[in-house]
Amino acid sequence: MRTIAGATIAAILAACACSLPADAAAVGRAAISVSPANLAATATHAFPAIRFGRDLGRVNDAMPMHVVLGLTMRNRVLLDTLLRRQSTPGDPMYGQFLTPQQTASLFGPTGAQVQAVASFLARAGYRNLRVSSDNMLLEADGTAAMANAAFATPIHALAVPGRQIYANATDPQLPAGLHGMVTAIEGLNNLPMHSAIQYARHQPQRAAQAAGLRLDTTAPPQPCELPEQGACLLNSYTATGFQLAYDSPQHSGNTNTWGYTGKSTNIAIFAEGDITNVLTDLRTYEKNNVPVLPQVPVSVVYAGIQSPDVSGQDEFDLDTQTSTGMAGNVKRLYIYVATSLTDADTSVEFDRFKTDDVAKAGSASFGECEIFPSLDGAMLLDDTIFAQAAVQGQTVFSSAGDNGTTCPVVAATGVPGTGLPFQSYPGTSPYVVSVGGTTLITNSGTGTYDTEVAWYGTGGGSSTEEGAPFWQNGVVPAIDSPPNPVPGVETFKSVPDIAMDADPNTGALVYVNGVATGVGGTSLSSPLSLGVWARMETAHNNSLGFASPLLYQEYKNNTKVVATTGTYLPPTPPTGATTQLIGGFHDIFVGTNGLPALPGYDQTTGLGTFDISLQFKDLPTTYPH
Repeated sequence: MRTIAGATIAAILAACACSLPADAAAVGRAAISVSPANLAATATHAFPAIRFGRDLGRVNDAMPMHVVLGLTMRNRVLLDTLLRRQSTPGDPMYGQFLTPQQTASLFGPTGAQVQAVASFLARAGYRNLRVSSDNMLLEADGTAAMANAAFATPIHALAVPGRQIYANATDPQLPAGLHGMVTAIEGLNNLPMHSAIQYARHQPQRAAQAAGLRLDTTAPPQPCELPEQGACLLNSYTATGFQLAYDSPQHSGNTNTWGYTGKSTNIAIFAEGDITNVLTDLRTYEKNNVPVLPQVPVSVVYAGIQSPDVSGQDEFDLDTQTSTGMAGNVKRLYIYVATSLTDADTSVEFDRFKTDDVAKAGSASFGECEIFPSLDGAMLLDDTIFAQAAVQGQTVFSSAGDNGTTCPVVAATGVPGTGLPFQSYPGTSPYVVSVGGTTLITNSGTGTYDTEVAWYGTGGGSSTEEGAPFWQNGVVPAIDSPPNPVPGVETFKSVPDIAMDADPNTGALVYVNGVATGVGGTSLSSPLSLGVWARMETAHNNSLGFASPLLYQEYKNNTKVVATTGTYLPPTPPTGATTQLIGGFHDIFVGTNGLPALPGYDQTTGLGTFDISLQFKDLPTTYPH
C-alpha cells in the first residue's frame, strides 16, 4: 500500500483551500450547569421509542451508564475532496492513502477540545475517562442521575416490541462553551443492532456428520441436497463449494492469475461478547473442509469491557469461517470485540479498526433501522469514522438486511416487509459497501456456477437519511419521488452496492458449537464479499484501498454511457437469460425483495455478485503490482 508522504499534507490543504483551525481557546472553563440560556445541541435527539413505545417512567438514578462522546472532526470538506482524488484515475493522489497519524493530524479534534469536554465530564462526576488515540471518542462511566444532570435529559425505561430498553426522553444538551465540539452523545439508549442470520429449513445432518466425519468425504463438488434437471436447488456450501461456484482461479485452471488466496492480506470481523467458542469452531471448520484450509492467525482485539454474552456466537461463527474460507487463506484475521451491539459500543470498535489500520477490510454483519442512529447521532459519528478509514485505504462491508425493502425492529426475519420503511445502517453509509443477497444455483454435476436470482429477503432500497456518494452518479437510476433536485441523479444512497449468496437454503455450512449447521442471510453475503476482496487486495499488493469507487468504476467501464444524461446503460441481456456478465460481476435480473431485479444496477442485488477470476482482471486500477 502506498501512503502519502508527510510533506504532502501541506499540499493537500493548499489544493482544497483548507486550513487547520485554531484550537478552541479557554473552553476548558465551560460551566457544568446546563440552563436554557446556556445550551449547546448535538446530533443526538430524543429516542424515537419515546413516541411509539410504552413509557415505564424514569429509571433508577443509580443505574450504571457508560457514555461515549463523539467529538467533532475538523476539515470535513478536505476529507471528501481527498477521497475523490484518491479515487480518480490520473490524479497524482490516485491510490495514495493516509496513515492513522496523518488522519488524526488532519481530522482529529484538538487537544484543547478534548480537555474541555473531559473537564466537563469530570466535574459532572464521570469517572474512568478514556480518550481514543485519534481524539475522536471520549468514554466515561457514570449513572442515570449523572446523565440527567450533565445532559439535561431524563432517562426512561421503555417497553418496545420484543424487549424493554432505556433511552433519553428529551434532546440532550451541553454547556454553550462546548458548542460545536461534540457530534453525538452515545450510550443514552441501549437498543442493540440485529444480526442478519437465517437458518436453513433443511439442516444437513448426514450420517457421516453425525459420526463426526468430515462434511465432504469426496473431492469437490460436494453432494447436492436437491439436484433437479442438472441444477442444484438446495444445498449448504463449504468454503470449497463457494470458491468453486464463484470461479476462484484454482478451480478455473488459470495458473497465472495473481492471488489464489488472500494470504498476504489482513482482514477483520466486528463482533461482541464472549467469542471463545468462535475460535474453537473456526479451527474445526478449517480442519474439516476438503481440502483442509490453513489455520489462519487470529488476533482478538477487545474494544471495550469483555462481556460474557454468547447470544451472537452463531453470527460470528458465520463471519469468521466464511470470510477466511472464501479467501482461502489470509495473513491474519483480526476480531474486534465490542461489549455489546449498541451504537455506543460499536462506534468504539469501528474507531479502533480505523486507528489500528492493520486490516485492509472488515465485515459488520449486523445493522439497525437507519432512523435510530440518525436520531441518536451515531450515524453522523460513525460516518466520519468510516470516511477516515476510507482515506486510509480501508473498506468496511456490511449486510443490507433480511427484511426486504424494510429494516429490522425486533429481528431480521428473512421475510420482506416485516420492519420499518427504512434501510439498514451501517450499510446505508456512503463510506460502507452494502451487501445484498441472492439465491445461488450451481450445476449439480460439477458444482460450478449456473445462475442466481435475487433472494426475496434481501435488504434494498433508497436511504432516507444518507446522501448518494459521487461514485453512484450515472449508475443508480433516479428513482426518488419527484421533484428530484438533480434530474437524472439519485439524491440518496441506494443499497445494496453488491450482492453474494444469502438464501439460507443455498447458504453456508458452518460450525456452531461444534455442530455443522446450514445458515444464510445477508450475514453470509457480507463476509463472503470480504473474503473475495482479500483475494483482490493480495493480487494487487494491498494497494486497492476503499472498494466502492473502484467497483462502480469497473461497472462504468463495461457499460455504455448516454452522452445527454450521463447514464450508464448495461448490455441487452441474452434471450432467456437470468444473469449476464458485466466485467467481473454477475448481473442478476430475476427475483424481487419487493423491488424487482433488473438488468444493470438494481436495489435487490446492486451491481451484482463477484466472478473471482474475472475480477482479478477487470478491477480498474493502474497501481503497480
